[in-house]
Amino acid sequence: MSPNRQSNCKVPISFREWLVCIFATLTLVFTAWSFGGYKNWALHSLFLSGLGAFLASILPMPSSWNGFDQQHGNFKNCKRLLAQPFFWVSLCFLGYILIQYLNPSIVQVFGEKSWWVEPMTPPLGANLPSSVKADYSTMNALRTIVIQSSAISLACGILVGIQRRKSGLIILWSFVTSGVTMGIVAILQKLSGTQKLLWIAETLNPNPWGAFSYRNQAAAFLILTTIISCLLYFYFLNKSRISNKANNGGPHYLCLLYIFLLFASIWLALSRGGIIIGSVLALAFAILVFFKKDSYLLLMRNNSGSFLLFGLLFFCGVMFVTQLSDWNAIDKRIQHFKDIKENVEIYDRTLSSKATWEMAQDRLLFGWGAGSFRYIFPIYQKNYETIWYHWKSKKRGWQGRRIYHYAHNDWLQFLAEYGALGCFFLSGMFLCLVIPAIRLCAFAKLEGFLILSSISLIFIHNFVDFIFSSPAYWVAFFGSFFLIMRLYNLEHSVRKHN
Repeated sequence: MSPNRQSNCKVPISFREWLVCIFATLTLVFTAWSFGGYKNWALHSLFLSGLGAFLASILPMPSSWNGFDQQHGNFKNCKRLLAQPFFWVSLCFLGYILIQYLNPSIVQVFGEKSWWVEPMTPPLGANLPSSVKADYSTMNALRTIVIQSSAISLACGILVGIQRRKSGLIILWSFVTSGVTMGIVAILQKLSGTQKLLWIAETLNPNPWGAFSYRNQAAAFLILTTIISCLLYFYFLNKSRISNKANNGGPHYLCLLYIFLLFASIWLALSRGGIIIGSVLALAFAILVFFKKDSYLLLMRNNSGSFLLFGLLFFCGVMFVTQLSDWNAIDKRIQHFKDIKENVEIYDRTLSSKATWEMAQDRLLFGWGAGSFRYIFPIYQKNYETIWYHWKSKKRGWQGRRIYHYAHNDWLQFLAEYGALGCFFLSGMFLCLVIPAIRLCAFAKLEGFLILSSISLIFIHNFVDFIFSSPAYWVAFFGSFFLIMRLYNLEHSVRKHN
């Protein structure tokens, strides 16, 4: 065989990588349909599929399963895993939560009509991290370990087991298509007037969206899917520019359609934070498209018919969304937003954040324990009547206790539960995303900037909502970001060697 012909031969994907691809695809696709990952069956499904991706990437397998080029050699993949900073910092984080779980210092006690917490002697000693002894199905440190392990195992499986662009693209296309489908289903549910999740599952929350009980979490998930769609758009736009095939169309057109459908669903969800963050993301994407070299030429050159057709579909879609929008509800939410600005100091989420900060200060080093928020927060919540009661009657005064399962501020809740030491490990996990994004700027400036901007927007969103409290979102966040950066790095490696 001649050298030229040999260089043109495509190396087939190994059986091991196909296994990682299948498990990772199942995990990320399921995040859109797992009802937020809150139910035991949904959480355990995420855990098992994420664990499957991890084990498929490192377990010893027959030599033939590692590819004929032995790209996935049994020892080679273990070395890849040990070279990943994310693996070590996340392992420390899991070990820290495990200590909290094994060393409870507070126990939840049930009466006939209520429950309360009482101190207990911590088995491992009072000088070690501790937690609240509570039911697993409700929330405790062990359940938090399962949630964290689901995301960590998927991320490690992707970092180690995905070595080919094709397998990465299969997972990413499956993920964004699943997210877009969920967004469309949410719109159809709005048209049908149902209050059930996917028309079948009951929910106590009055404002569900798609497969999520909380529309804020649904909007955040759709924003995450939009970010990945934007990055895929630039990926395929670059490939079209290099191959000079833009005039024949390309997957980047489908990405544009996905972005429009996702933003439409975010808009109709009527999540204030989602609409604001989604609008900023859409504006940033439009600016980057404008500054992207030759982007308009690639979209319109010798392809004006397709461009006009897309423009017509976009116009019709805008008219449809405009007609479907509940403008009275939007006006009320705008007015509510103005009221919040004028009275931000007595806004319920401001007060809940203040109470959470007070909770965190009392155990600043080790925290109260993973999953402890809902059990400890009422001690501090009762100091603020506005968030302790549901409403105030003119005749009877304050009535009904308000239940808080989450702080509506992920960062303060993390500090209250994990303490400063736990947040140190958690910050290390986030840095394992941020630092590769900064490195990406060296050969893909706009794409690296978009990833950094997107992560910043998500972090800002988490100051006013409990986005990371959804196990499904937590898994999708780490899995999708690590995967899209893996795809760009693989593409750069191929170009550098060609």
